[in-house]
Amino acid sequence: MRAKIMIAEDDRNLRRVLRAMLVREGYDIAEAADGAAAASWLDSNHADALVSDIRMPKMDGLALFRHCRERHPSLPVILVTAYGTIGDAVSAIRSGAFDYITKPFDEAELLRVVGNAVRTAAAEAGEAGAGASGEEWFGMVGRSPAWLEVRKVIEKAATSPFPVLTTGETGTGKELVARAIHRISGRRDGPFIKVNGAAIPPTLWEAEVFGYEKGAFTGAVTSKPGRFELADGGTFFLDEVGEVPLPMQGKLLRVLQDREFERVGGVKTLTADARLICASNRDLRKRMETGKFREDLYYRIDGIPIQLPPLRGRREDLLPLAEYFLQRTSAEMGRGPKKLTAETAEILDRYPWPGNIRELENAVGRAVTLSEGEEITPPDLCLALADIAGEDATPEEARFHESVREHKRTLIRRAIRNAGGNKTKAAEALGLTPTYLSRLIRVLEVENKDP
Repeated sequence: MRAKIMIAEDDRNLRRVLRAMLVREGYDIAEAADGAAAASWLDSNHADALVSDIRMPKMDGLALFRHCRERHPSLPVILVTAYGTIGDAVSAIRSGAFDYITKPFDEAELLRVVGNAVRTAAAEAGEAGAGASGEEWFGMVGRSPAWLEVRKVIEKAATSPFPVLTTGETGTGKELVARAIHRISGRRDGPFIKVNGAAIPPTLWEAEVFGYEKGAFTGAVTSKPGRFELADGGTFFLDEVGEVPLPMQGKLLRVLQDREFERVGGVKTLTADARLICASNRDLRKRMETGKFREDLYYRIDGIPIQLPPLRGRREDLLPLAEYFLQRTSAEMGRGPKKLTAETAEILDRYPWPGNIRELENAVGRAVTLSEGEEITPPDLCLALADIAGEDATPEEARFHESVREHKRTLIRRAIRNAGGNKTKAAEALGLTPTYLSRLIRVLEVENKDP
């Protein structure tokens, strides 16, 4: 599925240029001639990134950015700025904007920034976690012993100046932990700048993190501060630290030791006072053994380790999380209050949740979309329920799971029919990736017939 980019630009010619560049790169494009129109479109449509001019009528780019931070916090916002408004763009980045490009911009620079935004959004999409009434704590929920132990460490880490290394499987909420530490700490009034180590091409890693000077490489039409420099006075969150290119690990170590660095193409030594929080779903010790991660860097970032348990290790928190996601998604979609049936709750409890909280959030959101009444039933979840049934299932359980599989076949056939046989569009309608839909068609032996 191609990524969709929203372009908000009042200059018709510039809008055409931006569109042509991005279409050639394979993106789908939506356009708006002012910030208000872009905000209205984004409130009812999905985009993978927003490219917005700062100076626009009705609602300028900075107001549009603030709107997105409130309504669409996971949407990467790229600001297009003239030289005189670079300061505004830098301030916006410190407040959460993804990046900026300056006029006149170079096509390579535009494609690099947009590509990084799309990759970062895909890599970081849904580091989930949330709370229900009476249990939410900085966007996280839990009363299980495993979670309460983690919470104690988070509170202690927040009052410490030492680096933090958060580890755990994908989807366990590592970014939310980093944000909680920042919001509790004495740096709460400073910026929270995040970088995903796996989302930046190795050749651009240094320029993205440490910045560059004008003329440092093709497309560097102005000087630009890096993410670490922008985090001065706040927190620098480096996700997927295990994917940082080996040559850059030495530069990162120097920053941690001396807080000194140089921009690419620069000769002046700069300093920044930022608290480092790293996260990884990889075993960094194994990467050290294979020579892919520096031992000295590991011991430098592992000041306070926080190991997040998988969802299967904190079963007491599963249903409260599901109830929260159910209430939130129902409200967002205007579907009215919904509830889980007893059978659905049992299925949720028995499912292994390999994707952790992120998978639970997606499953509940999908169930709200597919459900027709006030109750969420097991077929609405569209989980791989064959994993639950097992070889020791009773005849009643086997019949139940087969009925669920048949319901999924019906949904898939209907989606394919409504999409005119286009399986990519059918996958989009079902909220699935084309690859996963193909897998379901194969596993469920879906026949090409009308439901």
